[in-house]
Amino acid sequence: MIVNKSMFPLQTGFGVISKMQDRFADLQMQLGTGMKASTLAEMGKDLPMSLSVRSRLAKIEGFSANIDTVNLRLSFLDKTMARFDKIESEARNSAVQGQYGTNNINMATLPDLSKARFDELVTLLNSDVAGRYLFGGANTDTKPLPDTDILLNGETGKAGFKAVVTERKSADAGIDGRGRLASTHTAGTTTVTLAEDGVHPFGMKVSTVSSTSGAVTVTQPTPGTLPLGDQVGVTFAPLPAAQIQAGHTISMGFTLPDGTETQITMKAVTTASTPPSPNEFVIGTDAEATAANFKTALDTKLVEVGSTTLAGASTFAASQNFFNAAGEPVLRVQGNPATATSLRVATEADTVMWYKGQSPAISATGLGRLDISASGSSVSLTERSPSSAAHGFQITGATSTSAVPGGTVATYTGGNPANMGVTFGAGAAAGDRVSLTLQQPDGTTRTVELTAVVGKAGPGQFSVSPTNDPNETAANFSSALKLSVTTAATEAEGNPRQSVTAQIDDATKANYGMEANESGYLRLMRTMASMSVETYPDSDPSARGRFDAMAIRQQSEMSEAHNSERGSIEIITMELGVARSALENATKRHTDYKAQLENLLSDVETVNKEDVAMEILALQTRLQASYQVTSMVSKLSLVNFI
Repeated sequence: MIVNKSMFPLQTGFGVISKMQDRFADLQMQLGTGMKASTLAEMGKDLPMSLSVRSRLAKIEGFSANIDTVNLRLSFLDKTMARFDKIESEARNSAVQGQYGTNNINMATLPDLSKARFDELVTLLNSDVAGRYLFGGANTDTKPLPDTDILLNGETGKAGFKAVVTERKSADAGIDGRGRLASTHTAGTTTVTLAEDGVHPFGMKVSTVSSTSGAVTVTQPTPGTLPLGDQVGVTFAPLPAAQIQAGHTISMGFTLPDGTETQITMKAVTTASTPPSPNEFVIGTDAEATAANFKTALDTKLVEVGSTTLAGASTFAASQNFFNAAGEPVLRVQGNPATATSLRVATEADTVMWYKGQSPAISATGLGRLDISASGSSVSLTERSPSSAAHGFQITGATSTSAVPGGTVATYTGGNPANMGVTFGAGAAAGDRVSLTLQQPDGTTRTVELTAVVGKAGPGQFSVSPTNDPNETAANFSSALKLSVTTAATEAEGNPRQSVTAQIDDATKANYGMEANESGYLRLMRTMASMSVETYPDSDPSARGRFDAMAIRQQSEMSEAHNSERGSIEIITMELGVARSALENATKRHTDYKAQLENLLSDVETVNKEDVAMEILALQTRLQASYQVTSMVSKLSLVNFI
């Protein structure tokens, strides 16, 4: 019998020992690190799961980083919005009609207080967080507003707000300070007329005339407009027995440049007061003399209103022209202000542009700079003057289809401004269509189409008169057109909050964009700027009247009645609250999901150290036994065997 090592395969034994040594090394690494493998390549069949879980965790980390960044910005915005609301409240209480203070202290301090608030507004709207400006929409790398001094006083040949106010006041007051109105009384007559000095947007527009005396006949203004040549009249009864009596009044209502209304009331008296009152006129010896006295008193009253109420309205109208809203251009007076008949679109070469951030070119407010008017059986849609190719809709076409001759006819007139007219005949019937093409400043177009129906109209429809009354059909079409154009303008305007977004989940974005020309900020800017450029010296007899006019307007602009308007401070604050709520919900989801993923990753990539330690002990025993057996086998020989 031959005894040798071939009976004991040492090579195989060495291979087994080597594998056990490798396993022992792996177990020692696992015991030290708690991980199954030191590299992803060693993960084996667990590699796909590990990569998938790690990818999801990395995405969650990215979302969490976005949430942290947005939370920082929202915290700043929350504090800023709270301050805006505080400024609004302070301004509302800082000027009250008739409260001039001891020695007119309120009148003396109000301009400086208003300028300080205006400066704070500019500073807040120009605030940045880590170099990112938050109130310019998507334009985050530059300040959205110029500095306070530039806004008010202009720079290097560019007019600031004060210059625009001066122009507008002169244009509204006119040469004689009567609000661009002229009264006329011809000798030998008993009628006093009042008319504008031209067709223009300036001065006061007579809206109503009334009298408490049966001896006075009034001629009302033409509804809608009062162009040159049209006039209102006050005629006194010529018979002595039918003369106006003391105590009777004549009232006139006026629409002011800022859109507000005012009224003057003139009372008939037998003897002039001492000193004379601007609210009275003396009954003359006959109707002609009474008319002459009324004209003189009316002229005096118009000058008084022009220097007080109209002056305040002019300042606020100038603020509307200079601090332009979204979708509106900056406007200036065209030509010599005192005799001007139109506004013009300001340019960056001659006027400071107050807001340089992102802004929609079309706004739902104001129908995208279009005006709708209805008269009888006709409806017109006209571009607002002065026209601006960079702001609002441009009308580029209108067509109509009608199955019945003389039914519905649409016409388009080009030019600047362009207009569209629709005329309805008795043949207007269900199925008639009017199609309107509107061009946006970026060159794209929108089509607004309205279809006639019988009965209740839905979106994109208008009702035909059940009695075939063209006037009724036109009125229905006008209402439907306004709704459709508003919808188109709203879609074109978009949502300022969506100008800046952050992805905080796979299907969730936080929208927190801010644009400084939204209505809430705009009201603050316009009001504080208007209040800061006015002064009320004791030597000026119109100071108190102007203070009251400005106080009334500040109260109105800062009123909480505006809280529900789109873009108000309160609505924006609520929308920011929605964004913060979305962040909190996303954070909770990510926290819960991250914990689940980390547990799953732990199961895939980590080991139980107690199990590893037990396996090490067992492997160590096996290795020691293998070493001994191998050692013994390696020493086998015939001599040792014998």
